[in-house]
Amino acid sequence: MEKIKIIMDVDTGIDDAIAMCLALGNEKIDVLGFTTTFGNRRCEVTTKNTLKILELVGRTDVPVAAGATRPMVKEYNPPEYSIVHGYDGLGDMENPLPEPSITPVDKSAVQFMADTLRASDEPITLVPVGPMTNVASLILAHPELLPKIKEVVLMGGSTMQGNASPVAEANIIQDPEAAYILFRSGVKLRMAGLDATWKGYIGFDELENDFAKQNWLTETIYSMCGIYVEHYRERMKNPGIAMHDSLTLAWLVNPDIVQCRDYYVTVDINGRYTYGMTVTDVNNVLGKKPNASVALDVNRIEFIQMIKDAIANLAANKK
Repeated sequence: MEKIKIIMDVDTGIDDAIAMCLALGNEKIDVLGFTTTFGNRRCEVTTKNTLKILELVGRTDVPVAAGATRPMVKEYNPPEYSIVHGYDGLGDMENPLPEPSITPVDKSAVQFMADTLRASDEPITLVPVGPMTNVASLILAHPELLPKIKEVVLMGGSTMQGNASPVAEANIIQDPEAAYILFRSGVKLRMAGLDATWKGYIGFDELENDFAKQNWLTETIYSMCGIYVEHYRERMKNPGIAMHDSLTLAWLVNPDIVQCRDYYVTVDINGRYTYGMTVTDVNNVLGKKPNASVALDVNRIEFIQMIKDAIANLAANKK
């Protein structure tokens, strides 16, 4: 079976950690490496969290390269002020994961991506699930490598609503200029945004009564989720915790799991109230050729089962 080769760009908080498990535990995905960025927390913290998760699941063979520490132009909401994922980014567990014994590779995220793309005999898929700074920096620094990018499947944006402003999604608004560059790059894009990711949730009862009791790894993940549950139950009024970042990978593995449509999408980098909005031309008012496939809905049951299966594989096969 030919695997889907990816480099995953993460700002590792709780849903990133679960997405990492899906990427590493699904037999159809070959993770060539993780690159890290600021986002849910500072890059120093998200890098350490990425290493912690790899150590937890016994995949210390996968390289990690540290990347962007700040946006390209201006900071919207410094990561140290965000506590959705806890102060440590992994839920402030009572028994936190130990400090990692492994370290990042001696390359920047952009250099790691460039070297990996250049050395590959086939195009590679990039999966950014935090701010788009590393990917945009790669596009600007190495335009000759664009043909080596099979596609970019990103978690971010929405057609209408936001979660960091009335109209902007958190990953995009943390570096709108980077997202603007990505959407203008001509690279094949899939946008897994809030339209679909809010619908891809694990219900609160399901999380406690089913998910948490499956194996040692789901038990550990459940212990991360206390602050995340509080956020979704009290602030978002959602029926469960959204698996935002994992949807990118599920969409790659099984395109039929997502309902999508092709639209022209750009990012507002000038507006007072709409800064960071992914402006999605749903009605083709601009008459421009679509540049992104936009996720609008997800088969929630199949999606969550895919996550459970991948975690079960990792739990059973820890090296």
